[in-house]
Amino acid sequence: RAWARTDGRVAALRVSRTWMWGPGIVTGPRIETYGEAPGGTRTVVYYDKTRMEITDPYADPYSLWYVTNGLLATELITGQLQIGDSAFIPRGPAPLNIAGDPNDPFAPTYASFTPLLNYGPVPTGWLVTQTVDRTSHVSDDPALGGYGVTAAVFVPETNHTVASVFWDFMNSEGTVYVDGIETTARFFENPFYATGYPLTEPYWTTVSVSGVPRRVLVQVFQRRVLTYTPDNPEGWKVEAGNVGQHYFAWRYQQ
Repeated sequence: RAWARTDGRVAALRVSRTWMWGPGIVTGPRIETYGEAPGGTRTVVYYDKTRMEITDPYADPYSLWYVTNGLLATELITGQLQIGDSAFIPRGPAPLNIAGDPNDPFAPTYASFTPLLNYGPVPTGWLVTQTVDRTSHVSDDPALGGYGVTAAVFVPETNHTVASVFWDFMNSEGTVYVDGIETTARFFENPFYATGYPLTEPYWTTVSVSGVPRRVLVQVFQRRVLTYTPDNPEGWKVEAGNVGQHYFAWRYQQ
């Protein structure tokens, strides 16, 4: 039901827009350890963009938070694999490209963003012109102000601001599928439901996409990585990174 609300319309070619979860599952339902779940385990399913979880199968299945999506980006950027509300296994930040082609030797990785966790927020209203590279080096390119992206909303919980293009996306609405009916509504009832709070500021970077260098804005949130590619077609300028794929590789294949 959570998948069908937004991505069912994309899969059915009813709309042309970015995937919220992904076109299909990366893995079928599987059991993972989680201390606070009944019996110490919970059911999860991995998608391209995230992991869906049912931590309490006895809760109200129609509640917004019955199906959650994990703090995967948090784990990838901090290197702490979470197995309970306050239980972690240290693994080290993921040396996987955060966006673009996985074999791009110059793109920033999740580990590249780790030193940026405690960087101060960009004042709201300011143009976003800061850049980052694979070595975590932060610079400034005033020419990027031409894209008109600003620091839109300050989030005190994590002391970071959300880029305007991402805030618009998090609050956007369109065609959704609810209880067998196609209607128009907000994609997410709570703007932070899918993303969580921002963990870093937004940064411009250059990544290779199908072998072609592209200028992309990247911001890491607790649950997702959002990217903005100005020259993408409408509906696809803002996308969620393949955090689900990356996390599964980091947790089970590395």
